[in-house]
Amino acid sequence: MVLDGRAAVFKAVVPSLVGLELSGPEPGGGTRLRIPAGIPLLIECSGGRLTGRTTLLKTLEVRYAERLPQAYADLGRADFGRPGLALPAENEAPRLSNASHTSDLLFHLRYELSRRASRFGAGLSFPRLTQGLLAVTSWQAVGPGELEAAGRRLESLLRESQPDAQARRDKVAGWTRQVAPNLGTVVGLGPGVNELVASLADIVATELLGARANNKGLRWWAERRVSAQGEANVQLSELARGFRGNPHDRGRAERHLMAALLADIDDHYTWARLKNRVPRPLLLLDNAHTPLGRPVLDMLTEVWHEETVRTRPGVVVTVLAPEPATPDPESTTATTRNATGPFWREDRPQTPAGWTLRLPLARLTLDEVTWMFGTDHPGPDIAQLIHRLSAGRAGIAHVLVRAVRRAVRLGQSPDPRTLFDLPAEDEPGTPAHERLLRLLVPDDTARERLTNFAPALDEDAAHALDAHYPPGDNGTLRVQTTRGLLQHDHWGAHPWPGTGAPFVGDPTLRALLGHRLVTALDATPGAERWHDIHETLCDRYAPQAAAPQAAAPRNAAPPDDRFLHHSLAVLDTGTVVRALHRRLAGHDTAGWLTALNLVCAAPHPPRNLTALAAQPEDCPACGGAGTPVHQAVEFLVDALWQQSHPLAPPDERLIGSVQLQLLTLAQLAGAAHQTVFFHAYETWPQLLRRWVQAPHLPI
Repeated sequence: MVLDGRAAVFKAVVPSLVGLELSGPEPGGGTRLRIPAGIPLLIECSGGRLTGRTTLLKTLEVRYAERLPQAYADLGRADFGRPGLALPAENEAPRLSNASHTSDLLFHLRYELSRRASRFGAGLSFPRLTQGLLAVTSWQAVGPGELEAAGRRLESLLRESQPDAQARRDKVAGWTRQVAPNLGTVVGLGPGVNELVASLADIVATELLGARANNKGLRWWAERRVSAQGEANVQLSELARGFRGNPHDRGRAERHLMAALLADIDDHYTWARLKNRVPRPLLLLDNAHTPLGRPVLDMLTEVWHEETVRTRPGVVVTVLAPEPATPDPESTTATTRNATGPFWREDRPQTPAGWTLRLPLARLTLDEVTWMFGTDHPGPDIAQLIHRLSAGRAGIAHVLVRAVRRAVRLGQSPDPRTLFDLPAEDEPGTPAHERLLRLLVPDDTARERLTNFAPALDEDAAHALDAHYPPGDNGTLRVQTTRGLLQHDHWGAHPWPGTGAPFVGDPTLRALLGHRLVTALDATPGAERWHDIHETLCDRYAPQAAAPQAAAPRNAAPPDDRFLHHSLAVLDTGTVVRALHRRLAGHDTAGWLTALNLVCAAPHPPRNLTALAAQPEDCPACGGAGTPVHQAVEFLVDALWQQSHPLAPPDERLIGSVQLQLLTLAQLAGAAHQTVFFHAYETWPQLLRRWVQAPHLPI
């Protein structure tokens, strides 16, 4: 995936944190840097779906491989994204009192960081953390499966020194036989726990760490004061008791373990290593926003604030977070593209949150999307179309660009209107829009519901569609569940002029879902369900809309703009044009253009839609005489609607028609209306050429 827009992370942020600047975008030689005074900040990179959060961390992992100790962990998964390496405590039943997501993460980080980075000497040693993990994982069986679970975790301590799995199992079995006599028959952490922890430290920790490192770790625990008094084994025993206690006590024990990790890292960086500018470790923590990840990140932030160790790892985390539905070119917020620091602070903030620097993932520019094509040359407008549709999200642009490149290499010249239907490069049997939706909304049921609710302009409209939901989904509270999904996944909303945001408020997601619905209905005779959807929504906004407009009183209230929006979706242009022409007689020209925006953002129907037979009706504003104003409104609606198709590039013929009709209305309108129409005549064509579409043309 393209990683343009991440320059600050690669060139400034991470080099500052770890003290190593790499040359060029690919792995290669590096320059050791002077580490600033103070404490490094925790870097939190945020973005929405398919903005490249995981790819950012994976690229950092590859670039710094063999150059410094590092560890990647997907905090949203019980196995941390490394199947077979981590130990999924949350998948073990019943829930274990001697394991947690945090303790398993620390087992994993210990293993990853202890591996030797070939360019910079020995790997890290973790005596304090190892002793703490041994204590909380103690083999006293207080619940079903805990003895076996403890054995699996202790095997993980041997992965680096003993690659053979059977040899690891044999070693742990030998430890078990040595420690077992000290366990007694007591269930739970009773009086025998001190002897148990002492045995673990003497037999297991000494063999893993060596006597010197083991004694150094014990001295640290003796000074840690987990308990009010007592030597190291008493402190470790209290740690084990707390870990098996209530959530508050377990959290306190986990913070001690996290502090042990930082203390071990600090201890590794001796005066000589600091003088030689040996690079610091790098922790890459993905999906920290998840239910499993958020407590870990909060705990790390608290420990970062509380501890006084001087040498710390560089930490980069990613979170799914709200972001604007469309990029703001005027924004001055620091991002992964342009952050300049400082990335350290010498003073201690008042709260733990002061240690976090939040950097939104920058949206791709048009040039960056164009560079993704490499030496392939797609047709005109393709790169700009992908940039607009993706809203600069790297993952979305990546899928579309790869689909286009595949077509070009097959000798095809893709038309912009077919972009969503091009086969995905990695799944040639799947169109690109379906591939993207599976990535954005992995759950099949959720994807179907979003597709069916996509035409709704508000939540009440979604409920109206839900009452006529197609068979096959017998779930309850479908609208509320779908709304919850949109909020949980932090989908932004781009409000429409004259109304709030649609039910699916993100333009990219809405365009993909709308295309998916149209594609499905293209295969049905006459696309009858398209009629059903939009007639249901017309009834929602205009319960009396069935009455012929010509028969309505001339002073009757005009139809709701949303009614006209859905009328246009079923090709009922006569109703739309008559209503808009009649509304011109009012005194709110700006409101009229706002209504035009909303109406012409109507979705385009399936190609096989059977248009309803038009009923001959006179226009209330002109008596059906086909006046120049009526014709201008008709041509304006048609041209602006066609130009506002999500896959439509700027079309000079349509833009010219929009401009001509706005000039006609300005010339024929009264003096009070001429200024507003003339302003639209001057500005809208230029905006349409710059890829702006209804409903976002300014008034």
